[in-house]
Amino acid sequence: MIDHSWLIIISVCFFMIVLIFLVAIGFLIYSLIELKKIGASLNGFLKNTEEKIEKMMPVLAEAERTLRSVRKVSDDVGMLSENAKNLTEAATDIVVNLRAMSLLVGDLREGIVTRTSGVKAGFREAFGVLIKQLKERR
Repeated sequence: MIDHSWLIIISVCFFMIVLIFLVAIGFLIYSLIELKKIGASLNGFLKNTEEKIEKMMPVLAEAERTLRSVRKVSDDVGMLSENAKNLTEAATDIVVNLRAMSLLVGDLREGIVTRTSGVKAGFREAFGVLIKQLKERR
């Protein structure tokens, strides 16, 4: 009887192993079916995304051209502001030079007025002396 009990235990264990193996195979088959569904869904998603991207290519190209135009305009604005800065500096230099010339002309005018006054006073005095000498000679 001991021999038959081991045989029954081994048979039950073998049956359990076969049953567990069949359950594992069933689970793997179910997993493979689900993976296939996921793969098909992912493939559809990628195709859909690719179609949308292809439809967006003209928009992206236009956006790229627009960004290049905006960059060119901003570069032109930067150059324009640099030119305006240079023009302002040149105008400031002109104003400084005009002020310097105005001061020089003012100093020159004062010098001429002073000399003219001196010459005028000298002529007046010289004519006064000349007239006095002419009166004395008579």
